[in-house]
Order: sequence, then C-alpha cells, then structure tokens
Amino acid sequence: MAKYCTKCGKKLEEGKACDCEKKEKKETKEVETSNDMLNDYIDALKGIITKPVDTMKKYTKKSKFNLALIMLAINVIISGLFVYLFVKEFSTDLYSLMLGSYSSILSGPQTTEIPISVFFYSVLLMALFYFAFAGFLHLICGPIMKKESDFKEVIGLMGVNAVFTTVTTLVALLFVFISVPVAIIILLLGGIIYLFNIYRGFTEISKVDKNKMTYAFVCAYVIALFLVFYVVPKIFS
Repeated sequence: MAKYCTKCGKKLEEGKACDCEKKEKKETKEVETSNDMLNDYIDALKGIITKPVDTMKKYTKKSKFNLALIMLAINVIISGLFVYLFVKEFSTDLYSLMLGSYSSILSGPQTTEIPISVFFYSVLLMALFYFAFAGFLHLICGPIMKKESDFKEVIGLMGVNAVFTTVTTLVALLFVFISVPVAIIILLLGGIIYLFNIYRGFTEISKVDKNKMTYAFVCAYVIALFLVFYVVPKIFS
C-alpha cells in the first residue's frame, strides 16, 4: 500500500523519507537572507547620515562584500536612469555634451531620439568607474606604498557610501521635471559628500599616512576618470 507524507501529502518512495522539511528550511533561509540584506541596506542608509565613520567601518568588512556589490549595482542602475531621463528631457546637443565621445558610439548620426542604449552605457560607465577607482586606490596604497589595503574592503567602502548617493540621485531625478538647476546642485552635492566620505573612510580602514593619503586618493580618482571617460571611448570609437 502506498504511503504519503503526513505534512505535505507527497507520495513516498519505499524506504525513503520526504524531503519537504529540507525544502522548507532552504526557502526560509533564502527569505531570511533577503530580509537581512534589506535591513542592512536601510541600516547603512541611516548610519551613513548619522554616524558615517562607524557605519563605514561596519560595512567595509569582507563578510559584507556581496552586500557592497548589491549597493553599487542599485546605485549604477539609478544613475543610468537619471542620465537617460535627464538627456531625454532635453536636446541631442545636451546628449552629446554629457556623453562626449560616447555619443557617436551610442547613436551614430545625430538624431532627436535618445536610444535606450544611453541607459546601458551609463550603467557600464558608472560600474567601470567604481571598480577602476577602487582598483587604483588599492594598488597605490597597497602594493605601491606597501601599506595595508584590501580590495574587498575598498569595494565595501564604495558600496556603503553609494547608498547615500543613490538617495541623492533619486531626489535629483525628481527635480529634473521641476527645476534642472536644483537637480544638478543636488547631484553635485551628493557627489562631493560621496568623495569626502570615501576619503575619510579610507583613512580609517587603511594604514596609509594621512599626509600621503591625499596624493594617493587624487591620483586614483584622476586615473580612473581618465581611463573611463577618455581611454575607453577611444578604444571603441
């Protein structure tokens, strides 16, 4: 006579137990993990505003690396959306002005239609910039200066600060349809605070001399900008 599981009603094979409990535990664990990440994201947002240094130390741990990647992913998507909608509101001339060498790659001949590829290339640009900036900062402060520096921790630093920038970009996005100057000011302020926090955070998590840190930070930032906004478009043009 066939036997059935008393919990889920599934027909049991001879001599084998039902695996419904294992599946249930796995699904519960996945839900808890998602909830934990959401709670961490909200906690990081509150902390980066009220206690920035403590929050940066908390979320630059290697165990938070995956969360940092998610934070950065959300930020680059929102930033790409901002660029696309901002450019779409205005002329093709503004499109060319903002994206420079990339405009010929994205749209070819001048057109009044702004292609959706603007969004994807903006996302790509932001992602490249974050990883280039983190990579050069780690390279200069680690292998070159022979000081303590971990790439995952630098990405964590980028990620936790990107939470704040994501919010400022969303606010700026709303103001695009109300007041463009205000939107630009909000975006610039968010960027300035982001860079300031990255600088302050890296001086806390690294062992680099603070007198040398300024040069390392500026060099890493300039090299990343040059690579992403000049060298890469030259390669693809």
